[in-house]
Amino acid sequence: MIRITDMTLSCIEAFCPSARQLKDLYALLLSIGSDYIEMPAAVYDIIKPASADKILLRVSNPGQTADYPNLNRFICRKSGFVFSSVMTMEIQINDIKEINLLGQAEEPGPIRLVGLDDVLCHDFTSAFIKMQKRAKGHVEFCPENSYSCATAAAIEWIMSGGTDLAAAFGGIGGKAPLEEVLLALRVVKRHKPSASFAVLPQLAALMEEITGTRYSDRKAVIGRKIFDVESGIHIDGILKKPQMYEPFLPELVGGCRKLIVGKHSGRKSIGAKLQEMGYSAGDFDIAQILSDVRDESVIRESSLTDEEFYQIALYHRL
Repeated sequence: MIRITDMTLSCIEAFCPSARQLKDLYALLLSIGSDYIEMPAAVYDIIKPASADKILLRVSNPGQTADYPNLNRFICRKSGFVFSSVMTMEIQINDIKEINLLGQAEEPGPIRLVGLDDVLCHDFTSAFIKMQKRAKGHVEFCPENSYSCATAAAIEWIMSGGTDLAAAFGGIGGKAPLEEVLLALRVVKRHKPSASFAVLPQLAALMEEITGTRYSDRKAVIGRKIFDVESGIHIDGILKKPQMYEPFLPELVGGCRKLIVGKHSGRKSIGAKLQEMGYSAGDFDIAQILSDVRDESVIRESSLTDEEFYQIALYHRL
């Protein structure tokens, strides 16, 4: 069984989100299929979730657990190797050689291993197996993203027999991007095949509001333009068999495919764009439209907007 812990609420404290933003964020994060939602005690006190089933509470010391008798999952980052059945110990490992230190634990217990940014530069399969054996108990992997490969490390962890992962939406806090992990697992492991991620655009917009930073239009899974296509051959193929070009349908993540016209367009692109706009391609001189579109996009050094394309098409209506 694969289990995913969402760390987003533990990674946004520096942005001082409002109570409304925290509550909205928590509700959206619950809806995309994470098994546990981690949050600091201060955030928990604001949100006051109705159910404790999915809460992993981050505390500053083990004694703080007594203040939350209704919860049964906690995480604490501290030195030493002291385990309890309800407390996950978070351990930073920066080098695969440090995995050997896990053998110092006297008793098995839940731990989270954070770090190992460059694990894919080594024999990562052997490293993952050693992590499982040395830890003796339940192990959750939280790869960091200094080399922009945390998602790959997370998926390789699962493919190597690991069961538990921690990630954060958009990769905030230098973690593996939650949305990328969820979609990658959907594709390669059929993890939660009936889950819907249609709220991802809404979730991304809220995170942009909280952090004041806009995600790249080409950001994997949540980028606004990841389903924009221009190349004529590409458009022809994607309309015939989208699964050959897209690992998942746009609708799955609340997106939609958009045909872009420009200097790389072909006759199929022009015809498809006209149909997308509600017209019959047979009512237009496709060859002349294509010629004008290519000339105009070269002059502008960019693709054309829908309105610009519409104005060109009107001149060549039969």
